[in-house]
Amino acid sequence: LGVKTDHIAIRTSSYFGIKKRDKTVRVHGLEYVIRHANWEDGLLIVDDVFDTGSSIKAILETLRAKMRRNMPKDIRIATAWFKPKYNLTDIVPDYCIHETDQWLVFPHELEGLTREEIFTHKKGLKKLFEDAGLD
Repeated sequence: LGVKTDHIAIRTSSYFGIKKRDKTVRVHGLEYVIRHANWEDGLLIVDDVFDTGSSIKAILETLRAKMRRNMPKDIRIATAWFKPKYNLTDIVPDYCIHETDQWLVFPHELEGLTREEIFTHKKGLKKLFEDAGLD
């Protein structure tokens, strides 16, 4: 397409259980962005779920503190799932695919599912449970 891009995975952490969140959002892996991005660059931050906005806010605050005048001038936010009801910031994603106020359980997650739900929807795990004598 003729567009030069550079990608890096970063992550934040604040959850320690379903609907249980630490007050502090930790940002991991921004070192590459801080070293290589410049004020004339555009930056797209993509998050799977934007709910309280605290993860994106922590990322932006960390970038501002560490990059100062070198912070990219055009930063946009994209998300697959936006939960506007829970947004505690003044940040709104520039791009989103879905809006919801429901708790999301993704296909790769087990936490919060009953044994029956796991066995119904994750048949391969049912066999593992049976083979291990945990049924």
